[in-house]
Amino acid sequence: MLKLFRSHSGFLVLILGIIGLSFLLFYNVPALSRLRSGSLGKIAGEKVSLESFRLSRQAAEFEMALFSGGRLPRQVGADRLLNEIAWGRLIFLAEAKRLDCVVPDDLVVRAIEALPFLQKEGKYSEELYNQFVNQFLGARGIKGERFVEIVRENLLIDQVKLSLVAPIQVGPGEVERVYRSDFGPAKLSVVRLAAEQFLPSITVTPEQLEEELRRHGSDPSLRVPEQRKIAFVEFALSPEQRKLPDKEKKEAEEKLLQRAEDFAAALSREEGKKGAFFQKAQEQGLTIREIGLFSEEKPPDLPEGDGPGLAEAAFALSEDNPVSEPVRGAAGFRVMVLTEVEPSQARPQAEVREILRQKLTERLALEKVFQEGKELTTSLRKDLAGGKRFGDLVREKRLAAETLVHFVPAEPSKELRDGAEIALVSHLLDPGDLSPFTPVPGGGILVYLEARDAPAVPESKELRRQIEEGLRESHQQEFLEEWLTEQNRKPGYQLPKGLASMGQEEP
Repeated sequence: MLKLFRSHSGFLVLILGIIGLSFLLFYNVPALSRLRSGSLGKIAGEKVSLESFRLSRQAAEFEMALFSGGRLPRQVGADRLLNEIAWGRLIFLAEAKRLDCVVPDDLVVRAIEALPFLQKEGKYSEELYNQFVNQFLGARGIKGERFVEIVRENLLIDQVKLSLVAPIQVGPGEVERVYRSDFGPAKLSVVRLAAEQFLPSITVTPEQLEEELRRHGSDPSLRVPEQRKIAFVEFALSPEQRKLPDKEKKEAEEKLLQRAEDFAAALSREEGKKGAFFQKAQEQGLTIREIGLFSEEKPPDLPEGDGPGLAEAAFALSEDNPVSEPVRGAAGFRVMVLTEVEPSQARPQAEVREILRQKLTERLALEKVFQEGKELTTSLRKDLAGGKRFGDLVREKRLAAETLVHFVPAEPSKELRDGAEIALVSHLLDPGDLSPFTPVPGGGILVYLEARDAPAVPESKELRRQIEEGLRESHQQEFLEEWLTEQNRKPGYQLPKGLASMGQEEP
């Protein structure tokens, strides 16, 4: 799969526009390997067959692979997310059928031909399309006909979503409030509770540790992670090229990328790709650099600081596909080859027990943080309602509070600890309000908004337009989430066995 994602950002925008609002629902659908019956639920009065769900799941995996740059993410919850997307697709397609939505063949063709990554010199390229079908789709067991059908389904789903959200409007007052709360300098106080404050008081009993071992002892994350060795060649700008004006520098980078893609493309046609990598690198006078062993969790320490990106690309490789596409680095583009894989190994039992003890201690400390945080929030709000000043309460309760006198939520300082969380929370407050206890890395925060001034930024129609568009998209997503939830509660809709009550559980 070479030259395929050179312009992939536009395609991701398209894909996100089509499927972004399907990352919804408050239940999980079990993995296909555990589904044994011929049907697994009902949508709009019709049984959902295992084959229908399989195809929907296939489409979800295809889209997720595009979204993640060619491979499915391995994070916890990825399988759940894929199942949620698949189930949501089926609900939207059922609604498209009810509304008699139709997507003509010529519209599907135009949609495919407009995909940015299928363009060459500003025009649709049949060559790139065939490459996409044979390599990207072929590696996932998807035929070209199925890809066309997925595009048709996405266009149908898009029609349904557009019809549902068309009436949604944003009032002028909403824009004004967001404008002021995002750009108005605020004076606020931040109270933090950290898990480390409670660690000394946490004691893990032998019984608790045995329970953790029984429940989590076989967790893959407790194993020594897989490690890899790689070799790579780099197509880098010369010191003189790095000093070129932006336009000339960009042209030089494009030529470098072309060389890197040609190098990788030549390797893709070889049977012995690993041997061919070293041979062709030597023939072209390229310097080969070898790195290893490293894990995905502990990437190589590169001077340029792009070790994590290199590790991510390395762990996308396999013995069957050991050569990477060009990977951008600090100085140019790298093409790498996977030279060795050291499989994951089990840790000694004593080491596993100690890791579990530490994790349980940290978890219990966090639980204590949130318990104390909720109780503190309730107490402070009661006292504030009684007329007490927040500053007096901080001193009375001996709380550690940080005062921010000119905090603009739209532009939190990168140096400010928990700046993003403070911005999100304070954005929702009016002067005199105390936020809910909000989780942050290592603990939680309370934010009290004392005052907010008028925005100092110049009046901007474009800025207000962007705010209005953001609000509209937010309202549309919230509406579609509620719509999907309500659909599943209607007669004729039945969730897969064992999941019917999950939508009623508290988060």
